Amino acid sequence: VIAAVDMRVSEYERHQRLQEVFNRMENRSAAKLKSGHTFRKQDMMGPGQVLKHQGVLLWKTATGRLKDVLALLLTDTLIFLQEKDQKYTFATVDQKPPVIPLQKLIVREVANEERGMFLISASAAGPEMYEVHTSSKEERNTWMRLIREAVESCPEDEEEYTSESDEEKRAAEARFQKIQKLQESLTSQDQQICSSLAEKLQIYAQLSVLSGRMEASLAEPRLLVQPHSEELPQAAALLTAALEILMFTHENCRRPINLVQNLTQLLYSLQAAVTIQDSCYEVQRLLLQESGRPSPRAQRLHLPSVWGSALQDQEKQRNLEKQKEEAAVAQRLHDRLRQEKERWERECQARKSQQGAQESMLEEREKQCQVAAERLRRERVELDEQLEEYQQNLERLREGQRSVERERERLDEQQKLLQCWKHGPQDSPPTANPHMFIPLDGQQVLGETEVIALSFTSESMSQKSMLSLSIEWPGRQQRVNHSLNLCKTHYSMACHRIR
Repeated sequence: VIAAVDMRVSEYERHQRLQEVFNRMENRSAAKLKSGHTFRKQDMMGPGQVLKHQGVLLWKTATGRLKDVLALLLTDTLIFLQEKDQKYTFATVDQKPPVIPLQKLIVREVANEERGMFLISASAAGPEMYEVHTSSKEERNTWMRLIREAVESCPEDEEEYTSESDEEKRAAEARFQKIQKLQESLTSQDQQICSSLAEKLQIYAQLSVLSGRMEASLAEPRLLVQPHSEELPQAAALLTAALEILMFTHENCRRPINLVQNLTQLLYSLQAAVTIQDSCYEVQRLLLQESGRPSPRAQRLHLPSVWGSALQDQEKQRNLEKQKEEAAVAQRLHDRLRQEKERWERECQARKSQQGAQESMLEEREKQCQVAAERLRRERVELDEQLEEYQQNLERLREGQRSVERERERLDEQQKLLQCWKHGPQDSPPTANPHMFIPLDGQQVLGETEVIALSFTSESMSQKSMLSLSIEWPGRQQRVNHSLNLCKTHYSMACHRIR
């Protein structure tokens, strides 16, 4: 449905373009054809006229100059128009008719010119050749294809098949009537000959009866052919029968009179048949000659028609050779396409095999990746556990470090206190220190001995803390050892003081 709609739209658009060109033409525009007829403006819009193609062509003149013309390819004609003052008129170049009938139009390429083509009109009125050029090779090929299609689908020229003039008709009728009269005369003469032969047979039969050589009952001979019959007599059958009688006479001669009588009848019948056949053959030959006789107009156009027919035959032969060449090229292209298809199929098969191998490899790699991912997941879990344990250990280490710092501060304070005791007066009581006073039952205050004992106890606890810290934190072994030595020294000094 869409294709039909597009075709109708295209036909309407072409009709509109033809109507536009028709409206821009002069009212009295006309062109003289080679046959003597006049092609007028109104003939462009006649019944059955359809615009198949239009375009601007370059018409080459005899002087080699190219003239712009508007070409209109109609159903049965090719028209060249030229524009002047916004109007179209029939182009006039070298006194050649601008309207070319398509009935016997031949299209050929111009040698060594990819944009030129020859238009050869091989009409009966006389041949004519045009050379036109296009703007490109593709446009020329399009024009040639469309013109050839239009020539193939062009209706036959009715003028070539019309009857002759009135005078020729009257002359032909007179000749036909004369032939008919002669035929009637020949028929009457044939009847007279047949009657004479029949009478002659009767006379021979009566003579045979009078001589006693034949019975009276058998004395009624007649001819075996009739001149007024619808079918022609068969002389060959009569001749065959006569030959059989002669052969029978040669073998059996007991009653030769009857055989001679029969032979005479056959020979006279054969003579009558030959006479009738001669008359019929002569009349038929004359009629055939009259029907095949060319008219004076046809005799005048005989030579151009022969030349046009020769051109058409050459063009058909050329088209046939071209079709064979195109068929050979198409066959080569088909073979090449088949080879390309086979090669492509082989490549596809190879690629398919390669793709299968790659898929297997990818599946194997995918499995390996899954195993590696599972291993990495387990390792990550282990690392997360180790990280958590490390963070706990780090927190404990920081807590231990803070404890060590606090103990070191206490040791520093105790060391300062001992230094004060060591360098200060021995009899004087120690300076009151809020940290050194421990209430006993809420009332008693520690003396020097209690302070030393408390210091010893503190040193012991510090040593114990240092030992535990050295176990948890091996990296500070030297520092811990130094602290222990310091504690031992303080302990010795405390013991000495007590003593």
